[in-house]
Amino acid sequence: MSAMRFFNTGKGTGKRQSHIPPIAPSTTAVMAKAGASTKRSAAFPVQAGARIQLPHYPFQPLPPPNGPAPYRFDLSQLLSADDVTKIKNGVLVFHTVGDTGDFRGRQQDFVATMMTQDATTLANDRKPAFFYHLGDVVYFAGDIDLYGNNFYETYTDYPGFVVAIPGNHDCQPDDPQDGPVDPNKYPLDGWVQNFMSKNPAQLGSLKTNSARTQMDLPNVYWTFTTPWATILGLFSNVGETEAEIHQDQIDWFQGELAAADPKLALIVTIHHPLFSGDVEHSGSAVAEQVLFSSFKAAKRYPDLILSGHVHNYQRFTNVVQGPSDQLQIPCVVAGAGGYTKLGKLHKINNVYPTPPLDLGGGLTLEQYDQDNFGFLRLEVSQGQIVGTYFSAPYAVSGAPTASIADAFVVDLANHTVVTGTSVPGGGSGKRGPGPKPHKSNKTKKKRR
Repeated sequence: MSAMRFFNTGKGTGKRQSHIPPIAPSTTAVMAKAGASTKRSAAFPVQAGARIQLPHYPFQPLPPPNGPAPYRFDLSQLLSADDVTKIKNGVLVFHTVGDTGDFRGRQQDFVATMMTQDATTLANDRKPAFFYHLGDVVYFAGDIDLYGNNFYETYTDYPGFVVAIPGNHDCQPDDPQDGPVDPNKYPLDGWVQNFMSKNPAQLGSLKTNSARTQMDLPNVYWTFTTPWATILGLFSNVGETEAEIHQDQIDWFQGELAAADPKLALIVTIHHPLFSGDVEHSGSAVAEQVLFSSFKAAKRYPDLILSGHVHNYQRFTNVVQGPSDQLQIPCVVAGAGGYTKLGKLHKINNVYPTPPLDLGGGLTLEQYDQDNFGFLRLEVSQGQIVGTYFSAPYAVSGAPTASIADAFVVDLANHTVVTGTSVPGGGSGKRGPGPKPHKSNKTKKKRR
């Protein structure tokens, strides 16, 4: 006897809905990638598509930018000339993760402590220049009054500056069905006040011990220029399942792709991941279509794509055809920054997958960590990007002991990715008991 319909679907009579069931494998998995049909594994879906749409709010209007396009912010606006010169003569190191400010627990503080430990123990010539937040800074609606306890206090001891792109919860409006709404609230008000301030000398919180001032970024989507990398940050709006990016932002994105210095690494950030094997959110087919059609139009492909939204760590390699040759593009989900409930992946034959997992269509799940909280350290220098993911099981008390759950190297000249265990000297991590990274057997291809 099969299960009752409501149990598997959540649907009752009429439009009644009891729950959203976990995303289940489908019989087919065909996605359009820059105009071409690409078959991917049906047993391990990485995009929900039309099979499931989580409840969400309508598209939220964007706030006015702080100035005219193209909305660029240079590292020299953040750090002294001496510090920028040291980075230019050495390496750009930064931390990144998303989905942090969950007031229901202190997991965000746990990750912040790990990041602070890493920053303080690294050698002086490899200190992180900044923390690049991948969105969902404060849950669940980016409220201004929650920033003090859930952002400024969390990062009181973190020595670096924090820049960000917004996530869907940063722009979520108040829900009248959940209780009284703030009549003065508008989309992204908390994020705008704290990351698009008109006065970067303004203290962010007076009620906490934090000395951190507000950030004066140019827009909700913006370009970060540094001596070693150009980082293009997109804003994917309020949807819970799919990104929603309008044409004005797409036009800006394609223009910035074309304008990016070809001698530097190119990194793209977007809160909604293109691919995710988790059972709750999944990846966004819209994000994949917008990004890869833009890459094709601009004839410029990134060296790395970073996302949050899903509350775990996953790294995919997406092999695509570039203007002249095949390219290996790592797509990283780093969303275990503090949201209290971590996201689990699909099982295959009742067992969690063993990486590397070939998903077909040029897509491979290289590594994941669904059991621990953590952050990603990136080191960009001449010819390469080195990524190291640190994580630890959450503990209420005591200092976290971070372990290396993943390490990879992007070869900028050949546009290839190799999974590796070597980490340049210094840092807080140690090889942990989790899954060991593998040596990629992908054939190297020349760069675009």
